[in-house]
Order: sequence, then structure tokens, then C-alpha cells
Amino acid sequence: MHHGQTIDSSRLVSPGDAAAMPDRRTMRALLLGERIDHRRLAVAAGGITDPIQLARPDGLLVFAFRWGAVVLVGATHEQEAELLAELRELLSHPLAQPVDETARIQFGAPEDGVDASGLLHLKDFSVPRLAVVADALAKSAALSHQETAMAQTLDGIEPVVTNLRGLGRMSVSSRALLRLVGSALAARNRAAARVQSDDKPGILWDHPSLESLHLRLAEEFELTDRSAALDRKLALIGETVQTLLAMIEARRSRTLEIAIVVFIGMELLTALYALIFK
Repeated sequence: MHHGQTIDSSRLVSPGDAAAMPDRRTMRALLLGERIDHRRLAVAAGGITDPIQLARPDGLLVFAFRWGAVVLVGATHEQEAELLAELRELLSHPLAQPVDETARIQFGAPEDGVDASGLLHLKDFSVPRLAVVADALAKSAALSHQETAMAQTLDGIEPVVTNLRGLGRMSVSSRALLRLVGSALAARNRAAARVQSDDKPGILWDHPSLESLHLRLAEEFELTDRSAALDRKLALIGETVQTLLAMIEARRSRTLEIAIVVFIGMELLTALYALIFK
């Protein structure tokens, strides 16, 4: 199991030979965009609705999330590529490259759990149980996307702070600084409004016995800790930007003060010249 990374959908990772290993599957979450138009999805008859279980002609088990993620269970290259092609026109603000999160699942365990290698052990292949895993995988992929955006923003601010510390002067305008930070803050705020890492999946209302699995997976993927870390970084960025903007404003004020002094001086010289040579 690994925290999400940006992938090229033309180079899909094989989930393994399910036929050769009937008691083992690979689940793969893909964050595709900001939102999926769930009203146009083909929902499985009698399937669960949170997350949404899709109806697939090939029988593939797929879960979809309104906030732009899908999770596939044991998909082949062809099945995954076909699904992505079908969903492309249903996406709002699609990502240039999807962000993925993968987990290996072993079925037939006496209890649900995770071993030291990251292999998930589940009691059975039931849809509700897999939906709980899908929820954790999809949220982890969303957090990975936010972590990347936040890291890029911090990387952009670091040279400004370093230059200020080393040379004692600013190397960026307020407009450039705001533009640098704006995209990351907007991404975090939009994502936080759509994806709450602490929220329990709706499936737990009908299957409360799966709550222990949900809590175990939230701990395994560090969902709460990663979300809190993002909020701390967001606060740090906000404080840093406020300080830098205050310094830019102070610099502008000093420039204005100098201009006023020069203007007054020129007015005085003009007046003295008029008095002396009148």
C-alpha cells in the first residue's frame, strides 16, 4: 500500500492475475477531477449509494465518489482504460493526470486487519466491506493531491523568504505572491468542502459492524493526521503571506513618503527661487 502519486493513465499498473489468485485482489483508487456528475452514472441495481456502486457490463466492481474519485476492484488494463474513457465527459475540472492509491486485499481472514507489509486482510469479498476500503483509498488519494499542491506552494515561497533573510530585500511583488498562494489555498478549501477525511462512509449506517474496519483503515492511511498537517501548513502559509504582504506594503509606504518629501522639497526650492529672483 502506498500514498498516492500522479500517474499517466496511458501507463496503467496491472492489478495482478485474479484468476490465478482468487482469494486476492488489488483495489485502485483514482482521483480524476473536482467532481463527477453522478446523475449521469449507471448505478448498479440494488447497489449501495454511498459510495455509488456502478453497473458495469463486464461485472467489474467499481465505486464512484461525487467529489471526483473512483475505486476499481481487480480491474485489468482494458477495463480501467475503458472506464476512464467513459467518465471523461462527466468530470468537472479534470486533472491533467489522475492521482492514484493502491491496496492489496487478501480474503478469507478470521478478522479484518492490516499486516506489516501493508496487505489488507478481509473476512470476505462482500460489497459493503469493500466499500469501506474504497472510501479510505479514495480519501487518501484526495489528500495526496492536496499535499502535492501545498508542497508546491511552500517551495514557491521558500526562495522569497531565503532571499529576504540573506539579502534583506524582497524578490517578489504582492501580486505574484498572491497568485502563487491563491491556487493552493483554493484547492485546499474546495477539497475540504467536498472531502472530509473524518467523515464516516454512509455504508456504516446500514453496517455498523464495519466501523472497526473503517477506523483501522483511517489509521493505516493516516487520514486524520494528514488532514491536520495540511491545515497546519495552510495556517503557516497564511501567516507567512500576511507577513510578506505587510513588508511589501511598508516598502510601498516608505517609497511614498520619500516621494512626498521630494515633492515638498521641490515646492520649497521653487518658492525660494521665486523669492530670491523676484
